[in-house]
Amino acid sequence: MKTNKFNFVKISVLLLATIVVMFVAGCRGKQAKDAENTSVTQKEKTFKSVTKYPIPTAFEVIKLLNNAGASYILSLSNPIENVDKYIPAKSKALNLGIYGADLSYASTYQMKQETMNYLKVSKKLIDELQITSAFNVEFAQRIDKNIDNKDSLIHIISDSFYDTYEFLVNNGKDNTSLLVMAGSWVEGLYITSQIAIISKNNDDMLKIVANQKDPLNKLIELMKPYTNDKDISEVAEALKPLSSIFATVGTEKLTKEQSDEITKAVIKVRSGII
Repeated sequence: MKTNKFNFVKISVLLLATIVVMFVAGCRGKQAKDAENTSVTQKEKTFKSVTKYPIPTAFEVIKLLNNAGASYILSLSNPIENVDKYIPAKSKALNLGIYGADLSYASTYQMKQETMNYLKVSKKLIDELQITSAFNVEFAQRIDKNIDNKDSLIHIISDSFYDTYEFLVNNGKDNTSLLVMAGSWVEGLYITSQIAIISKNNDDMLKIVANQKDPLNKLIELMKPYTNDKDISEVAEALKPLSSIFATVGTEKLTKEQSDEITKAVIKVRSGII
């Protein structure tokens, strides 16, 4: 997938422009109703103008782990048996993100059975969320056909991230897309932080963890227009401790204390999801 899938500059410009517009509007003494309309416009511009996946997918993070020589550890992934206990739509969406990251993890390491297992539970949640554009029969056939071809498999599954995101955004399910995105980000950070603990030379792992600061900030920015959405507000609140810790992290530098704090915080967030 080309790097233009991650058009961060465009998002930043949109967010900055919105802040400026809201500030000027306030200075001119517009009524509360006008401010509300501005907020709606902000949400529409942020999501409908930017139909590209706005933060690195779990694939990007997992690929870094693979390149750094980290081993595959099945026990780090969310057990597939948990899928039947996710009843509320919020839980389904968050864990679709979790399982999507686990699918990325398994397929990147060419774990065939695990890839098929996580594909199956992901499809179950997608069907229950009525996301009809992804994980269809043709998609499953392509996965089966390319199960031994790592590069093709990664390309196919990576595309599914973007297709699912664009389907949700273009069909007025922006809130669901945010929940899926949040679940995927949390799982990617969880897997990385756990591997960093057991790695003998974990400098590369700690750098990968530190680099999750910017994606988290972007995720939180995308959630801001949805303060009236209970599900998203709860997730945003749960991410605050992680945001506070990352605020103390410098560029690609992570102390042991910061690493320990991030590990504990992401375990707590993830436990509340799975």
